[in-house]
Amino acid sequence: MKGFWRRLPAIQQDLLLAALIGVGWFGGLALLNNSALRPANPSVSVVTGMFLVLTVALVRQIPRTTLVTVSVLYPLMYASAETGLAEQLGLDIFRAPAISDAALQSELHLVPLLVVGYLAAASGVRRFTCLFFTMGSLAGLMIGLPTVVAIVLSNSPREVFAYGERYKNLPRDIPSLYDYIDLSLFVFAEALICGMVLLGANALRRRKSLLVMEQRNSALVRLRTIEAERAAAAERTRIARDLHDVVSHHMSAVVIRAQAADRVADQKPEALREAVRWIAASGREALTAMRETVRVLNNAAPGTGLEMAPVPDLAAVARMGDRLKAVGIDVTMQLPTRSRQLTSATDLTAVRIIQEALTNVMVHAKATAAQVSWQSGPRGELLTIDDNGSGGPPPANVLETAKRQESGRGNGLIGMRERAHASGGTLTVAAGPLGGWRVQAWLPPQR
Repeated sequence: MKGFWRRLPAIQQDLLLAALIGVGWFGGLALLNNSALRPANPSVSVVTGMFLVLTVALVRQIPRTTLVTVSVLYPLMYASAETGLAEQLGLDIFRAPAISDAALQSELHLVPLLVVGYLAAASGVRRFTCLFFTMGSLAGLMIGLPTVVAIVLSNSPREVFAYGERYKNLPRDIPSLYDYIDLSLFVFAEALICGMVLLGANALRRRKSLLVMEQRNSALVRLRTIEAERAAAAERTRIARDLHDVVSHHMSAVVIRAQAADRVADQKPEALREAVRWIAASGREALTAMRETVRVLNNAAPGTGLEMAPVPDLAAVARMGDRLKAVGIDVTMQLPTRSRQLTSATDLTAVRIIQEALTNVMVHAKATAAQVSWQSGPRGELLTIDDNGSGGPPPANVLETAKRQESGRGNGLIGMRERAHASGGTLTVAAGPLGGWRVQAWLPPQR
């Protein structure tokens, strides 16, 4: 039932609630009208019920119009029914007497003003506007009602006062009004209206705060999804880089060594045998590196990142040069002299950049010599890889024009640049002193 109610549009909710209130109010009034509890003047209760139903049905749709209409018309119609003006106009509602009391029949008749004040404030009408109209309406009802009675009776025939004791005490002039104004009831009713308006304003503020929180929560959910997608993309890129570095470096050396052995197989069978042994050892090393990478990826806890990747040591970096020597490239290396464990993300970035640069020398440069320098200091890590390749200096803006291709070509330069930038460093490619290319990377100090 609660879910059904929430699914209804606001206008249908208001109309249905107003209909239920109308049935309850007028049904109860009809029962009381035929009993000993019949009110002295049922017509005022009819007026109250009409305005209550009108208020509930319309105030959320047209709050300002409903507020002004109820606040202005309700006291006028209530006074007309209460003082007998309605009877004089020919509106005989529940046999109302021609002249009735000048006081408020029941505090229950304040309900339309309480409801319109609360709902108008809760619908966005400024609370000062609500207070002005509702409290002013109450003042008109409780002060203006005796005024109307006095004016009516001052122009009524003397026979009216012979209807009973209750008519003898009715005010006949304006000064006698003050005997019919209950100041304590008036103050209490005004305070009650003020409280209802403030409650409505507070309900509006809470609803706006809830809406803002829901919007922020939706935004956070969207941001979390975007961040998760970015993290997944970054993780896929990291995995691709690691696998590319491991496979490319080892397999490139294996292919080149196999091609060289094939060319001399007929003249030097022993060279072929030596090459096969070297290929087997290099293949085992490549498989071990790949298995270690896959193991880390399979066992990594959610939320872990680069620090979980297998990190080689300086001896592994030296073996990279040995692999190039095995394929005919003379490599000299200047590595950090102090003993250190390559455990940080910066160290891994440095190792992978050296590995990829040497792979490019081996595969693309057509070089016979290369130099690797790794200078480590308080200002960061400086990596320099030079070769004497015969292809000449690199083209201008080679890093900006390098693009990944479906064949995999172009991943080397882009991968090195992305690794350097991810660590907060820089990477440049220019002509080197040996006649070929110089790849130089600076990485910030380790944290």
